[in-house]
Amino acid sequence: MVLVSIPFFNAVKSISTRAKLFFYSAYLAAFAVLVFSLLAKPKLPWMEVAFFALLIFVADSFAIQLPKKAFITVSFAIIFAAIILFGPLAAAIACTITVFNVSDIRRKIPWYKTLFSACNYIVSAFITGHTYILTGGVVGNAASSAFPYIIIPLVLSCAVFFIINTALIALAVALLYGESAINTWRYDFQWLTPNYFALGILGFILAQIYASSGPISIILLVIPLLIARQTFSVYMKLRGAYIDTVSALVQALEAKDPYTRGHSERVAEYAEAIAKELKLPAEKSEILRYAALLHDIGKVGIARKVLNKPGRLTNEEYRKIQAHPRIGAQIIGDIDFLKEAVPAVYCHHEHLNGAGYAQGLSGDDIPLLARIMTVADSFDAMTSTRSYRPAMSVEDAAKELIACSGRQFDPKVVKAFIKTLNISLENNERLEEEKQLRIAIEETV
Repeated sequence: MVLVSIPFFNAVKSISTRAKLFFYSAYLAAFAVLVFSLLAKPKLPWMEVAFFALLIFVADSFAIQLPKKAFITVSFAIIFAAIILFGPLAAAIACTITVFNVSDIRRKIPWYKTLFSACNYIVSAFITGHTYILTGGVVGNAASSAFPYIIIPLVLSCAVFFIINTALIALAVALLYGESAINTWRYDFQWLTPNYFALGILGFILAQIYASSGPISIILLVIPLLIARQTFSVYMKLRGAYIDTVSALVQALEAKDPYTRGHSERVAEYAEAIAKELKLPAEKSEILRYAALLHDIGKVGIARKVLNKPGRLTNEEYRKIQAHPRIGAQIIGDIDFLKEAVPAVYCHHEHLNGAGYAQGLSGDDIPLLARIMTVADSFDAMTSTRSYRPAMSVEDAAKELIACSGRQFDPKVVKAFIKTLNISLENNERLEEEKQLRIAIEETV
């Protein structure tokens, strides 16, 4: 599986000098690989290499969109088969065909984006091919006879292709957006690891089929690739259905409570930024996003006159509002793929000192995802205009988070979130001293 398209070029109009140098370096590296490959005058079956280039072109032109607007194809299986059959030079030369990507042309992707993706292919294939040979891999028809000794070269070369291919994209995103390349890789690409190795196995099988049957085996080559592509497509459609379900629930809530319009999306963005800073696994980040989008869904069970009341709530009305985490947990608890988000939704109004609701949990008894959501939710509430008060500035809201950390908020989560805001808070040490003094007074009382 190869990432063939990335979204950052569409969003970025001005590219930094460092980013430009990186892209030009990628172009030059690919050009150097191609020049070296041709000057080496390899004795290759050029018609067969061209045949594999055609297969790569076809596979690369039927990309499947990922949630992050990147695209994947099953091209890696064909590239890997070309490495095993003809070696690294042939594979790198064959990958040149990816400059002409029908899918990119159809989506009107800028030429420099397509060129970067093609250079990524070429460099990744070249280094992977040499890794395969240097670790004991056999090129040509003899590959099957080297089994099982060929397993280590196969595994190592799959890993190398995966790391280089995804790392180049992660670096590009990091340079353009000033994000951590490691965090970008972990969140956007780590989950693809098993798929790369599965396609590596498929590539080895395709190489053996081709070696024994020749070009006539195209039918046998196409069928497993179509199955692999269909599997990825169904998986992505299923994920799309999940997202549509969540969106429908959010829209139902926004129709009842105007305040929540945009609130859930902002809380989800803040929560994801915190999760990335805390280096949580990608699957946890996805659960957190669902939970953040739906954290207030329980308000559909609260009367509109209570939700939209402009003045102070009565004790009875406040008790009704306090029921929304429990109602929300009950609503999403019946949806299979949202069950893991239930604890975060149920506990997002708990306080670290046990003074929150709905269960009165404290400390580490509060799920981490809920502690993250509490910070994200409170920050957005403070920086949003309400009927009874104006919005606070980002700086003032951040100072309030710091002042209340250790009592209402998890200090580690607050620290991570402040870091993501990328703001300069004056008198930070004084705020910390005041907070510690306040805690000491409360403990004394």
